Amino acid sequence: YWTVDVGSFFTKNDGRWFYLGEFPDGVKDDAYKEYYTRMFQWGTFLPMLRSHGSDTPREIWRFGEPGTRFYDAILRMINLRYTLIPYIYSMAAMQTLHDYTMARLLAFDFPDDPNVFDIKDQYMFGNIMVCPVTVPEAKSRKVYLPHSSSSEKWTDYWSGTVYEGGGWIDIETPIDRLPLFVRGGSLIPTAQPTEYADAQIGSPITINVYPGRDSEFEFYEDEGDNYNYESGSYTTIRISWNDRKRILTLNAQKGSYPGMPTSRKITIKTPWGERSVNYNGKKTSIRI
Repeated sequence: YWTVDVGSFFTKNDGRWFYLGEFPDGVKDDAYKEYYTRMFQWGTFLPMLRSHGSDTPREIWRFGEPGTRFYDAILRMINLRYTLIPYIYSMAAMQTLHDYTMARLLAFDFPDDPNVFDIKDQYMFGNIMVCPVTVPEAKSRKVYLPHSSSSEKWTDYWSGTVYEGGGWIDIETPIDRLPLFVRGGSLIPTAQPTEYADAQIGSPITINVYPGRDSEFEFYEDEGDNYNYESGSYTTIRISWNDRKRILTLNAQKGSYPGMPTSRKITIKTPWGERSVNYNGKKTSIRI
């Protein structure tokens, strides 16, 4: 569980070796606002998102008013982070329970593609490939789409455009967009943004299906505010996708915790349409 200080801890330069910031005017400087926004986009796809530091304020309203570019770009990432909490929390459980790694060098997932071995500015966050923008005022950046022996399909998270793996593309990077590509054969559970993470417990869930191969995902929940999970107080649902038959299966829920929901609305979202079910913990299959 690692992170960085979004916007850098120090923004000023007082001559000490560790205090070498490059933005003495902080949020009064549009160059810093851009730097912070791009760093916030990257931080959204780290195990922990942490805006923290000295010298200058970092509250979102310090970067503009609603409707202005930096404010709206930061808000978009805040909402996206909360949208992905079910996915991120489930990945955190996979780390604890199954020795998973949330953020990975591309070579970990694509050892047969030598083109990824020296790529330092793209990485996997779960099954989402993150491509941070690190150049000031960048209008676009090149992105490499890895491939494997079973071939790969990549979906642009924002546009839904599907690409074949094994080549470079040039992607536009307006200030409110971080290039994100979802690997084919991924199941990404999401929820509506809330004021705080625990407000999502028991809320409707959307399972976003990115076709391309058969896949599975373990959806995890617990009370969210204590250590009772260490004694087994949590639930899991194994979600399976049959790519050829277009069938998603919500397997029987395992485990329990105080206050857990007894039923919930789950929507399955695919390129071919959506279907919703009221899941009560019993095995349920949905054909799309």
